[in-house]
Amino acid sequence: MLAACGGGGGGSSAEAGGAPAGNPPPAAMATAYPASVLLGSVAPVSLSLTTGANAASVVMISPVAAPLVTPGDNALASTYRPAAFPGAGIACVSAPGNTIGTLTGVNAGVNIKSAAVLLDGSWTVSAAPLQTWEALGASTAVFDGWENCGAKAEGAPSPSSTLTVAANGSFTDNVFDGNPSTTVNIVDRQLTTAQASAMLSAQGYLDSTQPANPTQVYLRILQNASGQTVLEEQGIPQSGATAGNPGFVAIYFRR
Repeated sequence: MLAACGGGGGGSSAEAGGAPAGNPPPAAMATAYPASVLLGSVAPVSLSLTTGANAASVVMISPVAAPLVTPGDNALASTYRPAAFPGAGIACVSAPGNTIGTLTGVNAGVNIKSAAVLLDGSWTVSAAPLQTWEALGASTAVFDGWENCGAKAEGAPSPSSTLTVAANGSFTDNVFDGNPSTTVNIVDRQLTTAQASAMLSAQGYLDSTQPANPTQVYLRILQNASGQTVLEEQGIPQSGATAGNPGFVAIYFRR
């Protein structure tokens, strides 16, 4: 009777669609982000995330190489994918991350770096970015910025800055130097209307405020069918930048 129970249990599992005894469990399902952006290029890349060998770990699968990213599997140090903004997030790897945008020396000692902004097919780039930006300014839109996954040595991921669009099209990006849950110093980054317009263009804006880190900065506005808005900001190092500087990618979620 006991032998019959054991044999019957194995058969029932297979008939119900379960894995036969002795076989490994099915591979984890991957989540696709076909409109993502990696460090170093503005071209969209199809990325996917899946569970790693450790159930608590996450692996990013990339079809191409990029700064801090190799083709194939890449172990992530952290991700931030808020449920309130489905299909959007940021993926980070273990690497020095003591910069936010073109500000150097911020959050020194943090060893997590943003490697990709994750975007699925539900997010589309605004076809009229200047008009959309003007509408954001008319409502003094506020965004929570996430770069380096907002991860700090002191604790869990948290926002890295607050971006506010002004009525005249300029904007401020108040960067948190430290952990908002403990000790933090606010570094105000002011961008003019002309600078914002250049960032929104296909050519981008050359930021030379950090002499050792000239960076071409691009700003994209993305929206989904629900009317939600996120900003994706990217900086690509230019001639004269410090060796080993991969630039940055960041995502901003509207409040």
